[in-house]
Amino acid sequence: MGLKVYGAGMSTCTARVLTVLLEKEAEYELVPINLAVGEHKQPAYLAKHPFGQIPVLEDDDLTLFGKFIISPAGLVFLYVIKC
Repeated sequence: MGLKVYGAGMSTCTARVLTVLLEKEAEYELVPINLAVGEHKQPAYLAKHPFGQIPVLEDDDLTLFGKFIISPAGLVFLYVIKC
Protein backbone atom coordinates (compact mmCIF):
# COMPACT_ATOMS: atom_id res chain seq x y z
CA MET A 1 0.00 0.00 0.00
CA GLY A 2 1.43 3.35 -1.00
CA LEU A 3 -0.60 5.95 0.93
CA LYS A 4 0.10 6.47 4.62
CA VAL A 5 -1.54 9.15 6.72
CA TYR A 6 0.24 10.09 9.93
CA GLY A 7 -2.23 11.74 12.28
CA ALA A 8 -4.41 11.60 15.37
CA GLY A 9 -7.97 10.34 15.44
CA MET A 10 -9.07 13.29 17.59
CA SER A 11 -7.65 15.82 15.13
CA THR A 12 -10.09 17.62 12.83
CA CYS A 13 -7.27 18.11 10.30
CA THR A 14 -6.64 14.37 10.19
CA ALA A 15 -10.40 13.71 9.98
CA ARG A 16 -10.72 15.99 6.94
CA VAL A 17 -7.92 14.16 5.15
CA LEU A 18 -9.43 10.76 5.95
CA THR A 19 -12.84 11.95 4.75
CA VAL A 20 -11.41 12.93 1.36
CA LEU A 21 -9.58 9.60 1.06
CA LEU A 22 -12.78 7.71 1.93
CA GLU A 23 -14.78 9.73 -0.62
CA LYS A 24 -12.18 8.92 -3.28
CA GLU A 25 -12.25 5.26 -2.17
CA ALA A 26 -8.47 5.40 -1.87
CA GLU A 27 -6.60 2.67 -0.04
CA TYR A 28 -4.51 4.06 2.79
CA GLU A 29 -2.94 3.17 6.10
CA LEU A 30 -3.52 5.40 9.13
CA VAL A 31 -0.42 5.64 11.30
CA PRO A 32 -1.60 6.97 14.67
CA ILE A 33 0.43 9.77 16.23
CA ASN A 34 -0.05 10.26 19.98
CA LEU A 35 -0.11 14.01 20.56
CA ALA A 36 -0.62 13.61 24.32
CA VAL A 37 2.87 12.16 24.78
CA GLY A 38 4.52 14.46 22.22
CA GLU A 39 5.13 11.82 19.57
CA HIS A 40 4.80 14.56 16.92
CA LYS A 41 7.85 16.31 18.42
CA GLN A 42 10.16 13.28 18.35
CA PRO A 43 13.06 13.14 15.85
CA ALA A 44 11.51 10.31 13.81
CA TYR A 45 8.34 12.35 13.20
CA LEU A 46 10.19 15.64 12.74
CA ALA A 47 12.06 13.96 9.87
CA LYS A 48 8.67 13.69 8.12
CA HIS A 49 7.34 17.13 9.13
CA PRO A 50 9.94 19.61 10.39
CA PHE A 51 7.25 21.69 12.15
CA GLY A 52 5.88 18.68 14.05
CA GLN A 53 2.30 19.09 12.87
CA ILE A 54 -0.33 16.62 11.70
CA PRO A 55 -1.36 15.23 9.31
CA VAL A 56 1.39 14.07 6.99
CA LEU A 57 0.66 12.04 3.87
CA GLU A 58 3.26 9.71 2.38
CA ASP A 59 2.82 8.16 -1.05
CA ASP A 60 5.81 5.92 -1.62
CA ASP A 61 8.71 8.40 -2.00
CA LEU A 62 6.57 11.56 -1.78
CA THR A 63 5.84 13.23 1.57
CA LEU A 64 3.25 16.02 1.81
CA PHE A 65 2.71 18.45 4.64
CA GLY A 66 1.72 22.09 4.74
CA LYS A 67 2.50 25.23 6.68
CA PHE A 68 1.02 28.74 6.65
CA ILE A 69 -0.09 29.25 3.01
CA ILE A 70 -1.75 25.86 2.52
CA SER A 71 -2.86 23.92 5.56
CA PRO A 72 -1.66 20.33 5.81
CA ALA A 73 -5.20 19.11 5.15
CA GLY A 74 -5.62 21.46 2.18
CA LEU A 75 -2.40 20.29 0.57
CA VAL A 76 -3.45 16.67 0.92
CA PHE A 77 -6.87 17.48 -0.60
CA LEU A 78 -5.20 18.94 -3.67
CA TYR A 79 -2.96 15.90 -4.07
CA VAL A 80 -5.71 13.30 -3.57
CA ILE A 81 -8.13 15.04 -5.93
CA LYS A 82 -5.48 14.97 -8.69
CA CYS A 83 -4.94 11.21 -8.24
